Amino acid sequence: MDANQNKAVTRRYFEELWTQNDLSVIDEIIAPEVVGHSAGKTFRGADALRQRARALRAVYSDVRITVEDQIAEGDKALVRWTFRGRHTGEIMGAKPTGKEVVATGMNLFRLDDGRIEEIWVEADDLGELQQLGVVKLPE
Repeated sequence: MDANQNKAVTRRYFEELWTQNDLSVIDEIIAPEVVGHSAGKTFRGADALRQRARALRAVYSDVRITVEDQIAEGDKALVRWTFRGRHTGEIMGAKPTGKEVVATGMNLFRLDDGRIEEIWVEADDLGELQQLGVVKLPE
């Protein structure tokens, strides 16, 4: 697949899976044995990705992920994104606040034949936890 096709697949990943919460898109664009790397942990398999999507919805409603930039070359695509969601579920002991949380990050994808085979996620998890009141930094 060419760079534009890889960009289209990774855009669907954010728009359909995460923003529209359409878990069926996983069967179309995610390799069954996908490997993901996020926050120092590795997850394996499309079912693990489904669980991650459900877990996000347990914490946040009104989820919107905006694709800010995309770069693709060969079998890789890089996406810079902005996450927005309303905190409506408990996370790490933080009761729902109803506040909108905004976080940014980048995903690097490896694709093969129109499917995402591997994902590396770098996100502002600390900023997210600060907004939720889970983490307080010294002033």
